[in-house]
Amino acid sequence: MRDVVAGITIAMIIIPQSMAYAELASLPPVYGLYASLIPVSLAAIFGSSRYLATGPVAMVALLTSVAVMSLSSNQENLYIYFAILLAVSVGLFQIFLALIKAGNFFDRVPEHVLLGFTSAAAGIIALTQLHKLFALPKINFDNIVNIISTHSIHQSAILISLLSLLILYFMKYHSKSLFVKNLAVFTAVVVSIIISTIFAYSGPIVANIPSGLPQITIPSYSQLLYSLPMFLMHTIIISLVGFMEAIAIAKALSIKKPEKDDKGVELFKNPSPVQTNQELFGQGIANVSSGLSGSFPVSGSFSRSAVNELAGAYSGFSSIITTIIVGLTLLYATPLLYNLPKATLGVVVIFAVLPLIRIEKMYQIYQDDKTKGTIVWLTFLSTLIFPILSLEILTGVHTHIWTGIIFGFILSFIFDKKITHDT
Repeated sequence: MRDVVAGITIAMIIIPQSMAYAELASLPPVYGLYASLIPVSLAAIFGSSRYLATGPVAMVALLTSVAVMSLSSNQENLYIYFAILLAVSVGLFQIFLALIKAGNFFDRVPEHVLLGFTSAAAGIIALTQLHKLFALPKINFDNIVNIISTHSIHQSAILISLLSLLILYFMKYHSKSLFVKNLAVFTAVVVSIIISTIFAYSGPIVANIPSGLPQITIPSYSQLLYSLPMFLMHTIIISLVGFMEAIAIAKALSIKKPEKDDKGVELFKNPSPVQTNQELFGQGIANVSSGLSGSFPVSGSFSRSAVNELAGAYSGFSSIITTIIVGLTLLYATPLLYNLPKATLGVVVIFAVLPLIRIEKMYQIYQDDKTKGTIVWLTFLSTLIFPILSLEILTGVHTHIWTGIIFGFILSFIFDKKITHDT
């Protein structure tokens, strides 16, 4: 029963979140629902964590967007094609790493480098969603002045955005009920759909979402001939960053002590420690299944995994319940999502990633250890700056957000090795 409750709770979060993350990945919202179906269950079956909730996540969605835009030379008709190829390739690479027992590498990943990268990436994600709150076209550094000067701000979109933000904030942070907290995203979506329908909202909406389950297909790699080096680079980056996010939350939740009853007796035994290689294999299987079912790369979610644990999940069966509910939504409920304002999806993404911007933690690391602190801040700044510079480092390969984490790893390797040598 605990797993059923947890599975239903996660489903109410992942359905709106997945559509928002699909748009973040530069794909139609329905592909987020596809990524929340088969991968969710397979990750739970083949992984080792009882709590890890796999599916679309903001960080991997952003990296996917960067990848598909560069691989397709901004041809939108090829975005889905490359996203599917990436999911399969990311999964195969993760499975390969698991089979050669490379999971121990992730136990030695410098946490300060990951902190600097995720903080900057979360900030970038939030900025990429701001145009939705005002119902403006997608903004970048090249067209920002033109869009602001030629487009008026949509007042209804601002009102919907503010209402969604208030619902999320007060339900999440001012309610003492865990049940109410977990319903925050679902409530914001339902309320915005109702208002959009009643008052004939004229801003951008999700509109038609195809009904039915995704078809299982094997993608063709025929169009990769001229972009193979860049494709492999994006595959490796998404594989590593995605799994680092997944294993971090899996391990954090695995060490929490079991609940106790009124007599102080543990309600259940702690699960066996998370096995890095098994979890890597599970994430690989999930990504391959995401690609074969026509969607984009997935990973373990910080927020949904924490909710899964708090909602009382006892095993991976909670993820199977989530899959069933998402499947039923795809079969029967997609027309209900027609009037969902895209402004609400933008708010959902921003609200989810803001806690990942941990400036105070970065400052604290600098106070405690100047070397690590410097690396944190340089990683943070380089992740922000490299996308703006867009330097060509290889033929057809330009710097972007992924360059920041590589730069951080290089700095960490050089300085950590120097410190070890000096001591």
